[in-house]
Amino acid sequence: MGKSSKAYRRTIVSVGTMAFAAILGFTSPAAVADAPAALHPLDVSILFPAPKDAADLANFISVADLADAGGAPLVPDPLFQEFLAIAASDAGQVAVPGGTPAQIGLPDAVKDIRNWFVAGIRVDVGAPGLSKNVMAAFGQIPQVRLILQPVTVQGGAVKIHDRAAHMIFSFAKGKAQSQETCAIPMLSRIDPDLDHFRTALADFASLRDDLAKGSLGAASISTEGPLDVHPALRDAKARKPFRDRLVAVLGKDLSARQLGAMAAMGLPKSAPEPWIFIAMQRQPGTGKLVAVPSPALDGKATAELVRFFGDKVLPAPVSDNLNETMTTCFRLPGDRRGVSTATLLNGTASEQDTIALTATIADPSKSHFFNTDCVSCHTETRLLRSRSPTTSIEGVAEAVLPKDRWNVRNFGWGLEPGGLRPTITRRTATETDEVVKAANELLQEVQ
Repeated sequence: MGKSSKAYRRTIVSVGTMAFAAILGFTSPAAVADAPAALHPLDVSILFPAPKDAADLANFISVADLADAGGAPLVPDPLFQEFLAIAASDAGQVAVPGGTPAQIGLPDAVKDIRNWFVAGIRVDVGAPGLSKNVMAAFGQIPQVRLILQPVTVQGGAVKIHDRAAHMIFSFAKGKAQSQETCAIPMLSRIDPDLDHFRTALADFASLRDDLAKGSLGAASISTEGPLDVHPALRDAKARKPFRDRLVAVLGKDLSARQLGAMAAMGLPKSAPEPWIFIAMQRQPGTGKLVAVPSPALDGKATAELVRFFGDKVLPAPVSDNLNETMTTCFRLPGDRRGVSTATLLNGTASEQDTIALTATIADPSKSHFFNTDCVSCHTETRLLRSRSPTTSIEGVAEAVLPKDRWNVRNFGWGLEPGGLRPTITRRTATETDEVVKAANELLQEVQ
């Protein structure tokens, strides 16, 4: 884990759990590699507080309210229903020995797109990672990710359902380039649209600057400090103006044609566990949404689960995050070298082993979507805290670090005693360190 840039933490984003980053394709590397120290904080990681009641939802963003500059929905409802259908299909099932397959459950109210609200926004200069070794192998895809969670209202009380959707908008251009032949076929390389992405970055920087000037309904608000709920969303005067400005920025810089990848996570309809993860991609040309096999499983499985009774992680991951070289091909399971938190969940590990293993998972220069399973990225912080409570986690406010084993959220509202609450993991913080440096360098190129 790299050393934190504490002054640049609170609202600097990256691609969210890298567990679902860059499933649209790969891009040619741009000159963003190891940037110099950040020049200023940049609002690219925006976490909302959990809503308190029905009236409070006016300060939140329903994904159904988001439209592009021409008025077209950023997430068209037919596409969203296709997304839900895949999560509830055979592709979203995980076989459980001696039991029925596990699958995300979708109560009727959760199927209404109007009930899905933005819990977080994450901006990334390039998935799947920005270190030299990752970019050399995989290229760069700038992205804006919307983390959505369903909220329903009954008798004035809100219920946050323990499900999540990631809507990933990529900034890409150019024709797909041929990829080397692999034992397991790889996706095509595409070129990043850095000019368009710079415009989006500048809009987020302007939002930060206007908060500092006191132009959004409140006195000056600083976004410096450790990652936490965004300070403007905790300020009674700034909350609604800031929310409205976010809607405008997203509508200006995004469109449905950029929505190339999605991911789902959630519980079965009537059980307290397991949590199931599934990633999806829109096929180039047809736009058809399909489930994506996880490269860190067997190359065929499209869903993974974690639970805390019985077999903890299924299917068993076969990570490849300890190989010295990275490859654009998926190595066959027998050729992979890596670690996953399934080792910690399924057995007893020493404190030192826990520290070393989770540090690898939390390091985006080593672990990402193409070599590490989803469960690992969603459980490393909670496992570290439970087995090595004196180990310091820099760059994240204590109030939003996961405390309970039932909280498998990386960035959003995670399940804790008493309900779901804002959560940020160490993995998010280390990704953030990479992104803020690269984002400031990208903006500096045009100064």
